[in-house]
Amino acid sequence: MLRWPRRLSNRLALVSGLQLLLVAGGFGVLSYSLGRSSGLDVSEAYRQNASVVELSTRLSRKLNYPIWINDLNLRWLQQPGRVRDYAGMVERFSDQIRVFPVDYINYGDADGSFVGMERTREGELLLNEDTSRSGRGSMAVYAMQADGRPGALLERIPEMTATHEEAWYTDTAKAGKPTWSSIYAWEDQPEVFSISYNAPLFGPGRRLQGVVGVDVVLTQLSDWLQSVWRDRPGLALIVEPDGRLVASSIPNTTLRRGEGQLERARLEQVNHPLARELAGHFSHLRRDPKPERVSVDGRPYTIQASSWGREEGLDWLLLTALAVDPSSAAAERNSLLALLGAGVALAGAVLLINRQIQGLLQPLQQLEAASERLSHTLEQRSGNDTDPEDLLFNSGLSTSAGEELTALNGAISELVQRYNGLTTDLREARERERFRDAQALALLKDKLRSSLQAAAVAHEINQPLSVLLLNSQLLLERSRRDGSVTLPPAWQEQLDSIRREADRVVLTIEKMRALLRNVQTEHQRLDLREVAQSALLYARSGGVAGRITIDSSGVDTSVAPAWIEGDAVQIQIAIVNLLRNAAEALVEHASETPWISVDLARQGGQWCLSVADNGPGLPPNVLDDTPLQTTKASGSGLGLFVVRTTMDNHHGKLHCTVSARGGALLQLCFPAADDPAVPTTGD
Repeated sequence: MLRWPRRLSNRLALVSGLQLLLVAGGFGVLSYSLGRSSGLDVSEAYRQNASVVELSTRLSRKLNYPIWINDLNLRWLQQPGRVRDYAGMVERFSDQIRVFPVDYINYGDADGSFVGMERTREGELLLNEDTSRSGRGSMAVYAMQADGRPGALLERIPEMTATHEEAWYTDTAKAGKPTWSSIYAWEDQPEVFSISYNAPLFGPGRRLQGVVGVDVVLTQLSDWLQSVWRDRPGLALIVEPDGRLVASSIPNTTLRRGEGQLERARLEQVNHPLARELAGHFSHLRRDPKPERVSVDGRPYTIQASSWGREEGLDWLLLTALAVDPSSAAAERNSLLALLGAGVALAGAVLLINRQIQGLLQPLQQLEAASERLSHTLEQRSGNDTDPEDLLFNSGLSTSAGEELTALNGAISELVQRYNGLTTDLREARERERFRDAQALALLKDKLRSSLQAAAVAHEINQPLSVLLLNSQLLLERSRRDGSVTLPPAWQEQLDSIRREADRVVLTIEKMRALLRNVQTEHQRLDLREVAQSALLYARSGGVAGRITIDSSGVDTSVAPAWIEGDAVQIQIAIVNLLRNAAEALVEHASETPWISVDLARQGGQWCLSVADNGPGLPPNVLDDTPLQTTKASGSGLGLFVVRTTMDNHHGKLHCTVSARGGALLQLCFPAADDPAVPTTGD
């Protein structure tokens, strides 16, 4: 059993230690919990952004196929005799739709003739033809055979218009250049909605001969979106600015039946809890694309709107609702519990202070009261010649008051007893030595008063204790100011140091995750220009790199693609690391206008991506490929190590040298891949 110390000094040391343990322990746990929560928030943000970037990249890749197909078909149709070679068109369109992930390839002639190859939702190929050989004025629908030739006639749709009146043809003819159409319903199948990329075919004197087009059916685009979003808990939607759906990861929500016919659903009409949440935040998300945290059916989600397709001539929004990782949600709850625990620890420390003060004040007050009574008795007896009774001193102090105060109480009691003994002796010798005894008694009274005054000095201990109590009250007031706990500067500095060290650990985990991502690779054919543009978009979205102008004209995606084999996410992480390192070096050391340049060039059998700056450059110990080297006082060197590991996984090289402006120049050189196979043209 723990015994309470008898000495006041030991008690003060013990109570002070308990106070420090409660406060430091409580706020230490709070700091750790907040740091861990912050780290998981950063990790969650990376996970959310990676999902949106992957969706955007894959959508861009999917909608590039219609552009490529139209380019190929225009070249083929421009050859003499191809415009009326319907059999050749059918064979060509059949081969293309089997190879490329599109839903419809068609050609409409200026005289109203039409040839279209359709892929149904079940994967079957159908030929839709309204030409002189199939009979003008009706749409003949044939089943396609495995050899690419038309099979049996399935149906004939009568009353087709003599000229093309659908948006895919009229909008393209009016524009006079390749363009994406608005979303429209097919003339022969009004329940089918699609968007098409169309290009005009001009003859001599820029006379319009016809229009070639490639359709993407909305229901099949939703099937594709469902497959892309399959492994993610949540919802992904593609919508137009007016809120009408283009595609949904839940395909059956894209279209709805209204007033007897099928129509495209609006965002607020989708019967799904996540869709309702996105609809409620739609206007705000369009103005501010930052991710927002919401709770749906008791589970936290991150919702976000990302603009897509403006460069392609489309103005779509990617709306995503992705469930928050359970560990991140648990960290938020733990942070609240840690905050509550810190408050309880602070309250416990205040209670200990209050008990400590009361434990000291009570015996001191008892001694003070007994001393005042004794002093009052002595004042009343002054000048009284009658025989006085013995003085009494009873403070009622218990042995638990502390050895120091108990000893003081005993000293005063002994002094009073001696006084009583002396007065008794004086009374007996009064007759013999009255005058001398009177003087001795007066002297004794003076000494007694001095002793009692000395005892009263103990009361002055109350002053520093009052200051201690006042400081405790001030601490409570400051902690409640503006709803937050305010600590002394020294403690705040220590807590800031803890937070900074925690940030370093988070950064190290992030980069270790990047190393883990490097181990789990999945290489595929990539356009390095598109990957670099995605990394630039992410780097500019926040952090120190977002505050510095980056010259990215060298990676313009309008020129020929830079094909490589690799993992897009790995390469994006490597490029973002180089951009961040350059930006941080410029912020810390650059004395002139900060400059960062990103360039992509073909060097023999390699594509080399260069990141250059006008900062202080790299020291020799970083240039010699030594692992985990850094130029920062608080850096770990993991960023450059992640880049080197990425290049090793792609059989490439990282070259570190000096830029043209005296800063650092880092080159990522990847083995170039062959261009995608292009079908050859022939008679």
